[in-house]
Amino acid sequence: MSHHIFAVPFLGAHPAGWLVLGAAGYLAYTAGKKAGQEKNDQLEQPTLGDRTIKNAMKTAYKAKMKADRALASVKDKYGSMWQEAQAEASGQTRAQ
Repeated sequence: MSHHIFAVPFLGAHPAGWLVLGAAGYLAYTAGKKAGQEKNDQLEQPTLGDRTIKNAMKTAYKAKMKADRALASVKDKYGSMWQEAQAEASGQTRAQ
């Protein structure tokens, strides 16, 4: 009957022990790597506040683009009147 203390030198001094220790180390390494990757994935997700601000910015940009399109269609529709209005508005701002 062997004593459990004799099992420890077997793991360190025998090639079969090296295999056991190497496999255990590799399993610990892969488990740690996987846990670290999951933690990084959770950290990279934007917060609720960031998502809310981003959505507000997108909404404001869409409204600006819609207003620009509407203004461009009015400009195309009333071409000469638009140029006169710009000239009058720029003359008023310079006079003030």
